[in-house]
Amino acid sequence: SLKPNGSAVVAFNKHTGKVVYKIGDNLASYASPVLATIHDRRYCFVLARGGLLAFEPKSGKIDFHFPFRSEDVESVNASNPVVVGDHVFISECYGPGSVLLKIKTRGFDVVREESKKFKKSMAIHWMTPIYHDGYLYGCSGRNTPEASLRCIEFATGKVMWSEPRLTRTSLLMVDGHFICLGEEGTLRLLKVNPNKFEEVSSVELKDPRTGESLLDYPCWAAPILSNGLLYVRGEERLVCLELIPAKK
Repeated sequence: SLKPNGSAVVAFNKHTGKVVYKIGDNLASYASPVLATIHDRRYCFVLARGGLLAFEPKSGKIDFHFPFRSEDVESVNASNPVVVGDHVFISECYGPGSVLLKIKTRGFDVVREESKKFKKSMAIHWMTPIYHDGYLYGCSGRNTPEASLRCIEFATGKVMWSEPRLTRTSLLMVDGHFICLGEEGTLRLLKVNPNKFEEVSSVELKDPRTGESLLDYPCWAAPILSNGLLYVRGEERLVCLELIPAKK
């Protein structure tokens, strides 16, 4: 089995490929590093396999490691940290649920921490929650039957609404709307609304010639929008859609 060897994070010189530093006695996870400026200082946050690692990206100096992982050996941390001002939100779906930390000049304070004794306000499997105007939106739940798309109040964890019928989903926010992709291939357009789940439309993408479904389970990659082109991926297929409003 793999063992930590001090290389949870490795920094390379982008011109030469030379290793600049290795830090963190932890194993890798599925989450990506997140950069942020807090209290006039640059931070990098990595949700590694065993918890959140916070460090200065230029020097590699570690500020703290916050232990955060389920006791289940087969659990993973896959959602990126969400940084809002001097607060950092992390979440997973196998045990702890979610935690909100307030970053201080030295270390951190725990603002809100869930436990197994309480119903989780948000327990993210793989998508990174989206923050907007004081609220977080994301898919909560480990498996399809209990998964729900929900909105929570960022500061308190209060669940504003929860929609259970969509399977596990991924979100992309654009122009006051969410593009929502379900794992079985349904594409939805939702309004960004903290007060209620508000669906504008939905579509099952099919080949116009054969009627064949273009997106097959599992659709676990988040939608991507570039220059008016929307890219969505399912099993063995990438689909590109034009998302440019018609000129009036």
